[in-house]
Parts: sequence; structure tokens; C-alpha cells
Amino acid sequence: MAAGHRKVQEVVPAAGRTVHSLRDIGYELPQAVADLVDNSIEAGATEIRIDLQFSGEKSWIRIADNGDGMDTETITESLRIGSIRDYSEDDLGKFGFGLKTASISQCRRVVVASRIAPQRARLEARVFDLNHIETTNRWEVIILDPHERPEHLTEPLQDTTGTVVLWEDLDRVLTYKDPDGYWAKRKLLAEAENVAEHLGMVFHRFLSGKARRRQKIDIFVNDSIVEPWDPFCTDEPETETIAPEYYQVKSDTQQGIVTLRPFVLPGQSEFSDSVAWNRASGPKKW
Repeated sequence: MAAGHRKVQEVVPAAGRTVHSLRDIGYELPQAVADLVDNSIEAGATEIRIDLQFSGEKSWIRIADNGDGMDTETITESLRIGSIRDYSEDDLGKFGFGLKTASISQCRRVVVASRIAPQRARLEARVFDLNHIETTNRWEVIILDPHERPEHLTEPLQDTTGTVVLWEDLDRVLTYKDPDGYWAKRKLLAEAENVAEHLGMVFHRFLSGKARRRQKIDIFVNDSIVEPWDPFCTDEPETETIAPEYYQVKSDTQQGIVTLRPFVLPGQSEFSDSVAWNRASGPKKW
């Protein structure tokens, strides 16, 4: 029988079981937030705000940007596992999994709201809810009517275009038996510091305005601006910059040039001050 005439039957993955596997890809909270910041940068955002709000079992984490926003079709597609879209060569992600897998690695309910027209107040809002998927065993998103949208979801979009991703039911973040207790609150505050340090490391070129073909961005965590962490200490007077070396790299389909630009960092006594020395060690205290 010719290949074009084979009998086939579509086998759709069981939603309730598959979604649990996707939760265990291996994100920690700072990396999960960074994945969403990637999306905000791709959307042209110049300001990204991350807020971690403690309220016991109703605690939430919000990532809001002032980027281009998404229309009805795009916001729904953004919640598809393996979303379909065209990726450019400069895109930071290319597989259509980031928003979903990063989000559900930390929470059971993901709410996305977006606005595309600065002259119109219209918002689109969708929910990816694990409880709903487990109950129905179907890949469905919930459309939120205006009266169902909490104020902390829509407030960042009152005067700007952009997108808000809200994480609720933080079962992977607040793992204490007493989610209303002191230790749960303390952990969420500590996580805010970890997130800020990680973003300062990952996006230091964007934060400093040195990213190639990218505009400078500002990131805030709980209203505190994230400072860029430059692992090469290029602002230190005693840092030695060595002439770059160039290497040609080829594959079966492409070739290009990789630039290796070495730096020699100063010793502790040669740093401008002790604060600069301590900051140079980075989030992991290297």
C-alpha cells in the first residue's frame, strides 16, 4: 500500500497525565521567571515588573511588562503546549513550551492577560488551570470575563499595552504544611532576592544597555530595580581586557564566527572597594 494511503488514527496524549510530566522538567523559581522575562523582551518590553505577594494559600507571583501585548488568537495560542508561531533568528526561545512549562513548574493556575491597543481599554484574559485539565482530561483554557478578573491582574495594564502572567496556587513554591505561617512568608521573601540576583546575572547586558541589537530594559522585583551583574567586571579599572580571538565554526547547513574575548579580573585588594568585590562573586558566590 502506498505511504500516502496508509490508514492512520490520531492518538492524542491524555491531558491529565501528560500535564504532570511537564511539571517536572526541572525549573527552579528564578529560572522559571527568567523564561517569562525572555518572552517580555521578545515582545519589545522596556519595563518588566515581577511581584511576589504573600497571602497564605492565596499568595501569587506576577510578571508584568509593557510590551506589544497579544490579541485574542495569540493569547490563546500562547497557552497551547508546543504553540505554533514563526521564530526569528534572534528569538531567545524557539520551541513553544516556555510559558506553560515554566509556569506550571511553580503553580497550578496560570492567568494571562494582555492589551494590544493603547487607545482601547479592552483586555484579553485566559486561564491554564491544572485542576480543570485533570477533571476534564482535555487541553482546554478558560476564558475570563471582565468580572472574573482580579484587580492585581489588570492593574498593570490600565495605562499601557503589554502582558501580565499571574501564577496562583503556588504549590511548588510554598511547600510548607502551614502555608499561612511565618516560614512560608519568609521563604517567599527570600525567593524574591534569589529571583532578582538571577535576573541580574542572566540579563545583565539588557539591563546595562549593552545587548547587541536590543534596547535597554528595566526589571523590578517587588518595586526594587534589578542591578546588572557583569561577570567580567568591566567597570573595574584594574580589569585587564585581552585582545579577542576569532574561531570559524561550521555545521552541515551553516557556518559562522565565534568571538572569544578574555578578561583577567583583579585580585581582591585591587578592586575599587569591598562592595564591588563581594558583588563580583555573583548570585552563587563564585
